[in-house]
Amino acid sequence: MTTTLLEPGPRLGDDPSIRPALSDAVPTRRRAALLASGLAAGALAGALAGALTSAAPSAVLGIAVAGATTLTAVAANWSTCGLSVAGVVAAPKQPGRAGASTPVRRLTLHALGSVLTGSLTGALLGALGALSVAHLPVGLLLMTWAVVSAAYGVHELGAITLPTPQRRRQLPRHWRRTMAPRKVSFLFGAIIGPGFLIFIRSSAYYLLVLGTLAAGSPLMGAIMFTAVSLGRCGPSLAALVHTRRGGTMPRFLALSCAVDRRIQTATGTLLAALGAFAATALV
Repeated sequence: MTTTLLEPGPRLGDDPSIRPALSDAVPTRRRAALLASGLAAGALAGALAGALTSAAPSAVLGIAVAGATTLTAVAANWSTCGLSVAGVVAAPKQPGRAGASTPVRRLTLHALGSVLTGSLTGALLGALGALSVAHLPVGLLLMTWAVVSAAYGVHELGAITLPTPQRRRQLPRHWRRTMAPRKVSFLFGAIIGPGFLIFIRSSAYYLLVLGTLAAGSPLMGAIMFTAVSLGRCGPSLAALVHTRRGGTMPRFLALSCAVDRRIQTATGTLLAALGAFAATALV
């Protein structure tokens, strides 16, 4: 696919030559084949897990939530808003801007802010789950999670449309012009950490939240959301490596947006696989 390079701007993530429609990036037949393959692979893995280990529902739930955590840590990065963070953290500081910092220090501060609020969010969700759903059978919670996961996998693959509630807010762009880059890096991380204060880019996040509630463990919730917070620093780290090797930020942002639909397709396939795994292991 030929990629048109654009300077950073409001259309970077919306231009079809940069972020194509799902049907243009991945044909319908291929997505259907990936869905069938994901369901089959997940069911096979679940059957093997159930037969070989007699896995308890709580253990299967833990594996499923860990899978949703991994997907969220990767898939939630691919948005214009999320990628703009890389421009703050990894790009050289413009002359005349207040504050003394380096990309590595800004990345560290960004990760710190994200982990602080992300881990707290996960712990609170785990505590809320312990108070609200802990009395329900784990098997029922796991089967519900499995069905929802498979359904949102199909949603990500474009076959159906399911509700995706979110706050619909972007990171405050004016901070980039009025505050020192190190402060912006930390505050952007703190806003991104909880996952719901800006646009939710991937359905995997909903499965992470539901799984954290079902597990009812503040410690597990804190660990899972910390992993997501660290994973969401990935674009900034990749941008830092890219620019240090002689690349440019416009080039990095364009290439990142170009793979968005493929990330979405992979996420849908793996969510369906996780749903099939959880249901089959339980049975």
